[in-house]
Amino acid sequence: MAAFPGSLAAQLVRGEIVDALNRRPVPAAFVLLMDSAGVEAARTMTDPTGRFTLRAERPGTFTLRTLVVGYQRWESDPIVLAGGQTVEPRIELMLVRVELPAFTVEGERTCRGRPDEGAAAATLWEEIQKALAATEWEQDARRYRFWTVTVERTLDRYAGLMSQGEQVGTGFASWPFGTLPPERLMTLGFVQDAPGGPIYYGPDARVLVSEEFLAEHCFRLEKRRDADTVLVGLGFEPVAGRRIPDIKGVLWVDSATVALRRLEYHYANLPRWAPEPQVGGTVEFAQLPGGAWFIRRWRLRAPIPEVRPLRGDTVLFGYRERAGDVVEVLTGSGESVIRFERR
Repeated sequence: MAAFPGSLAAQLVRGEIVDALNRRPVPAAFVLLMDSAGVEAARTMTDPTGRFTLRAERPGTFTLRTLVVGYQRWESDPIVLAGGQTVEPRIELMLVRVELPAFTVEGERTCRGRPDEGAAAATLWEEIQKALAATEWEQDARRYRFWTVTVERTLDRYAGLMSQGEQVGTGFASWPFGTLPPERLMTLGFVQDAPGGPIYYGPDARVLVSEEFLAEHCFRLEKRRDADTVLVGLGFEPVAGRRIPDIKGVLWVDSATVALRRLEYHYANLPRWAPEPQVGGTVEFAQLPGGAWFIRRWRLRAPIPEVRPLRGDTVLFGYRERAGDVVEVLTGSGESVIRFERR
């Protein structure tokens, strides 16, 4: 790495974030280091004690930006970092809840352009992005291990159970189904032919927030009640005229806390033999007591084709389904954090 004048070591920001009202640490908060042009230079997440460390590649003037799911963003005054300097700010953060602007679903039935257009959709999209980024961060950080029950089923064409296998194991979290880079999915589709049969790819956090995905999908607001909770959804579907296999679905958010709860999706533009409403997946998101985000449970169902050479066509044979359910979360050293009842 090239040296910069007057810089013998990295420029560091080592700080902590506490709640301004009770002086308690704020864990699982994203902290972004923004340069003078407004470009992100580095990011990290606070640990359970609210501490963080950011490294600037070069001296300059920066600001700190904090992102906490369900709360308004905060930005510091400019910070000047000289070559090799370390600053240690203590941020007393006034946590102000995000509130969704009033809207009516009846007025949002039309599938529109980018989700950052329109007050309610933009607010919803920002909170969804935070939660997806936090989930991905925890997966990469590998701070927790998860005891997971994974079930694989084969179903007949009427969704009746034909066979089932179950596996229990522990490991670090990863996105629960295979995917590809956004540009490949947008070009080739979410279903691609392979020697052993078509492969059904799902969307991960990187795909959902990518510019490629946003450009090829339109969005709308939705609402529904789930038990005692009112959910607000950001629905998405392929733009008009798109013909390759794609996905459509909803990212559901708790209307009170504006926290991401669930992704539901189905495949679109499938062959006539594959029933689109029955093919797709779900991902449920949750938070640990310390604020870390993780995938609580998930399911993916793909159709099994039956080729009939004599008739020269393909029909539905059945479905292959895979589902996972986290039953316990442990620290990296093996200490139990929380247990769940299996559903």
